[in-house]
Amino acid sequence: MPNNTGLSQGNPMSKSPLVTVITPTYNHANYLPEAIESVLSQDYPNIEYIVLDDGSTDGTRQVLEQYTGRLVWESHSNMGEARTVNKGWQMARGEFVFTLSSDDLMLPGLIDTSVKTMLLYPEALVTYPDWIVIDQLSRQVGYDPVPEFSYANMVRWHMCFPGPGSCIRRRAFALEPMRDPSLRFVGDFDYFLRLGLHGLFVHIPQTLAAWREHPSSITVSEQGAVMAEEHIRILNNLYQQANLPKDILRIRNEAYSAAYYVVGTGLSGKAARQCYWKSINLHLSSRPFGKPRSWKVMLATFVMPACIVQNILRRRHQRKRERAAQDISNVIKI
Repeated sequence: MPNNTGLSQGNPMSKSPLVTVITPTYNHANYLPEAIESVLSQDYPNIEYIVLDDGSTDGTRQVLEQYTGRLVWESHSNMGEARTVNKGWQMARGEFVFTLSSDDLMLPGLIDTSVKTMLLYPEALVTYPDWIVIDQLSRQVGYDPVPEFSYANMVRWHMCFPGPGSCIRRRAFALEPMRDPSLRFVGDFDYFLRLGLHGLFVHIPQTLAAWREHPSSITVSEQGAVMAEEHIRILNNLYQQANLPKDILRIRNEAYSAAYYVVGTGLSGKAARQCYWKSINLHLSSRPFGKPRSWKVMLATFVMPACIVQNILRRRHQRKRERAAQDISNVIKI
């Protein structure tokens, strides 16, 4: 049900370009207020904020009613995140557009810094900052500095450089209008792989966003065969395009090798072994996420029961988070 009484924040006559923030939400009533407040507390003066409720069955509507007049919100029947994001992009009036998941956060200064960067690089289609990882209680549990932009590295490492806090220039939607609704898990990566063929992305070397890791995160709770298929499909779609740059064609095997390794870490048993074997056969020294593959993990998959391998992966993930959480000297705390 649309809420037509909500007003966008900011002064439309300001010299600051209008920025639109889209928040798609589904059954995140417990996290949504914090996400909304992280947008409303931004110090940028000209914001249009649109929250789209994708048929939630919890208290999301009651949360949104409390913000009537401070943002624009609308409820519709459940149609999935990609279609909800696409709807928001079509509604957006801003020159620059952010998409903030309802369990993630903007950190102070994100919008102002992103707009200044966009104005400094008028050819840029996307900006993206570094970001921290938070848990269910909004405690920092990790830190993810992101590499400087290289389209070739984004492909060969099978790593989506733009993450939380990314900003898209409006004219990008004329080049690549929509996310693919058939992709449930990697629609953002697929979109940026397509858009990256058209122009420049710019990394902002400041920590300006937070990604929440919790058991109900779609990318945490439902990894498996479907997600594995999507990872390979987006590479298939990329390499089926005509007139790809020669440097991208040259790294095809390396890109697929990294993708199969990434897929393998989300699987177990025979399925994981098959992915690791393909990764090794395609390229001996591929670097998924920009780092060497773990031969220990791959070997363990071939000689140990699946439950033990999964415990190894969980311990590695926890150690990574603990090490990252210690490196906070240049991280903005929330």
